[in-house]
Amino acid sequence: MAEAVAAGGADGSGVQHERTVYAAGGGRKLFFSFLFLVLLPFYLSIPAMIFMRVRHGLYFDAIGLGIMATAFTILMVLIVIELLFSIRARVAFGEESVKMTLPSGRGPTPMLRYRSYDIPYDKVHTVETRREIYGGSLVPVLLKGARLITKNDEGGEGQAIPIGYVSEANMDPAFPYPEIARKIAERARLPLIDRGNVRRSFRRKFFGIKGRRVNEVDLVDEAQIAELNQSHRSVVMGLVGGLLLLIVVGIVDDLASEVPIGQTASTALSVSPAR
Repeated sequence: MAEAVAAGGADGSGVQHERTVYAAGGGRKLFFSFLFLVLLPFYLSIPAMIFMRVRHGLYFDAIGLGIMATAFTILMVLIVIELLFSIRARVAFGEESVKMTLPSGRGPTPMLRYRSYDIPYDKVHTVETRREIYGGSLVPVLLKGARLITKNDEGGEGQAIPIGYVSEANMDPAFPYPEIARKIAERARLPLIDRGNVRRSFRRKFFGIKGRRVNEVDLVDEAQIAELNQSHRSVVMGLVGGLLLLIVVGIVDDLASEVPIGQTASTALSVSPAR
């Protein structure tokens, strides 16, 4: 959610800037807080449930519950990440500087660590955006990233500060990072530099491995992106078609069998009356 109020320009140009704040809304914070508190008791009870099954020799049940616990853990980690992001992430444009509290760091859990910045507009050297492409035709992921580079003491390039990434297929209205980068460039009176499209390694991104050479990323043109999207649509349509075929086969098999639909074979067996 972006809130804006009028504020005088501080760059000496007399241009009136709006004091804009990008932050998650109260409904988003309430939803993830409520979801986390509701699921937490069930999640904490899983180890005791597994222990009781192992204690009574129900090893197969314990294995199944362990698989469910793994999926539950992944879900809880995602909820915690979203909860922390909705509470802590914030970008505020002031008259003389932009204040940002955003995820920081590289590696498997960059969303759990945050860092705050207060960057004067006259200390911004460059503002850049680019599209990063991960995966192949099966599961391609297109992310639009933005970052700014501060000035050092000599006026050259200083620290590179990532602003954030947003999926082009699911744009976050609370934090439209390309729009935030554009506003930073406008207030710093700099051009917004588009670095184009690059293909990145998901393994390096996930584990926080920095590239050792500049040419480790491959430039991708719009034609290749269109071909990648078309190949992805074909693969998805094939998967959906295969799933529908399996559903049809299952329905036909149920209709052709002598067991009534919705009744398992075990319950269809006749049970001798009690004497």
